Amino acid sequence: MTNQIQHAVVGTASNSSYSDRTSNTDFYNGSNKDTDGSSGTENTWKVDFTKWHGYYEDVPIFAEIIDTLALYAVGKGFKADEKNTEKIKNIRGIGKDDFNTIIENLLRTCLICGDSHAEDIRDTAQRLTNLKPLNTGSITIVTNSAGIIQRYKQMGVEEDLSPKKVFHLMWNRLADEIHGKPYAKRVEPIIKQIKQLTEDLGLRFHRIVKPVRLYEADTNDETKLSETETKLKNGYEKCEFIVIPKGTLEAKDVATIPSAEDAIEYLNLLIRELIISCGVPEVVLGWSVGTTDASAKVVYLGFQQRIEKIQRFLEAQIKLQLGIELNFEFPASLEPVTNAAGDIPTQMPQNNTPTSDISKSKKINNINPKK
Repeated sequence: MTNQIQHAVVGTASNSSYSDRTSNTDFYNGSNKDTDGSSGTENTWKVDFTKWHGYYEDVPIFAEIIDTLALYAVGKGFKADEKNTEKIKNIRGIGKDDFNTIIENLLRTCLICGDSHAEDIRDTAQRLTNLKPLNTGSITIVTNSAGIIQRYKQMGVEEDLSPKKVFHLMWNRLADEIHGKPYAKRVEPIIKQIKQLTEDLGLRFHRIVKPVRLYEADTNDETKLSETETKLKNGYEKCEFIVIPKGTLEAKDVATIPSAEDAIEYLNLLIRELIISCGVPEVVLGWSVGTTDASAKVVYLGFQQRIEKIQRFLEAQIKLQLGIELNFEFPASLEPVTNAAGDIPTQMPQNNTPTSDISKSKKINNINPKK
């Protein structure tokens, strides 16, 4: 025993340095990951759409983040000259769409799972006649040995689609990868914790209203026990009274449910981490508790840069792949208007967020105050 204890002490001391501890499984030591780009042969990629889409369906706050990004990017519509407007005025997708809703659909899809696809349908004169969103999970991207997309394989369709027949958005592509990067994958660990914690808290609070009850019955007869259990269960579910003979049952205490404060605090921390990781501020999502007017404006300006990046991405891809030039409108800008010299802010634009200070306008309900 003495030798074992001595060995344990020596072993602990030898692992006390920081560098050694990082190799232990209890500490994160990073991960080595290469891209899945060209390897000198034909390469394929198929999005795990059902997995990433599942997070969007199951976690409301994640869905709201994605919807908000798409709403701000394309929700106000776009501007285009007469020539380009004419090209897209009859595009109807599956029959009930318009060009704006189609692009919003494709944007949400590529943000969720990295990629989105739509069939580029043209007439004999190669004029765009329709843009029909496809199930990204049914599309396999095929590249040649140089990493250039050669065709798309669609599940259930014999003939492959050429790159010219597919409008393909790849969000946040890195290096030589042949696909985009899903928002869902980036925040997957956080989403899993939020989902698990909310379910646990739901069960915890459910137990406050309908706690687990233990009873000791004065019988060993299985039939009588079953009858008593049925009566208790029915009465418990219907909140009715149950009359039983004296001494038949004795209630037993169950473990006290611990406080949920720590769990709620941790849940709020996870939600904030999710929001920061996706780049959509709390104030934009409608939660402004603890946010001042000044800080909200700074946060909103940062968010504006992200939305404008998405808009530039969409505008460039629509021009390159569809031959259509347009500009998506930003819903509300907080960028200050500069003076003639271009360097001194003079006033805020008319479009402001709900957190704007209305006192600056010197009006309430459009009525000038008396002097």
